[in-house]
Amino acid sequence: MTTTITCDQCDKKFETDVGVGQKVRCPFCNDVNVVRAPGSTGPHDTIPVGRNGGGGAPAASTTDLAAKEGYPPRNGPEADVLVLHPAIYRARPLGSISLAIIALGGGIAAGVFAATLPPAAIVCGLLAVLAVGTLGYWKLAALTESFRITTRRVVDRTGFFSKHTSEVLIKDIRNVVVRQTFWQRVWKVGTLSISSAADDGVEVSMNNVPNPDRVKRVIDLYR
Repeated sequence: MTTTITCDQCDKKFETDVGVGQKVRCPFCNDVNVVRAPGSTGPHDTIPVGRNGGGGAPAASTTDLAAKEGYPPRNGPEADVLVLHPAIYRARPLGSISLAIIALGGGIAAGVFAATLPPAAIVCGLLAVLAVGTLGYWKLAALTESFRITTRRVVDRTGFFSKHTSEVLIKDIRNVVVRQTFWQRVWKVGTLSISSAADDGVEVSMNNVPNPDRVKRVIDLYR
């Protein structure tokens, strides 16, 4: 049966053969919508559906696609789904490889020149320490930012000693945007930006997200 629905984001109408309770993307703006029966008020309602889409049949629950794919159920208590930190080495592949080579080569060279050329050994050792320190700084910086996705909200936390927290309820999410350069697509990292119906701008954003398309798909399961 073909159903005509109105997109939650762009308010344009389109037809779909997807059944009640299932999700479908708007062909105009690509937003994810839940197909609802006439008279329903939300995607989580229990909807009485008859043979022709009307009342009269026993109540049928909407399909929980999140639980079907092995994630926490949408309608249960709030639970963590994903906790992410920015990718470190995939986000800077050439820099990471170069620093690793400098650290290893500098350490070996420092040991080789220690007896014969002490000044060269000192320089090589300093380069090795600098390379290791840079890699350690990147690791620490990544640990100070987290992207936590629960069944109810998306929370972005930054900072180590002082913290900044920003969150948006999943039911209020208007748009999820993934931006990737060519090399970011190769290494499967990117920028994920989320805006809500209550704010015209980007409300939550994170750079160097690992597998951003998968993260967007998980968020869409709970919208």
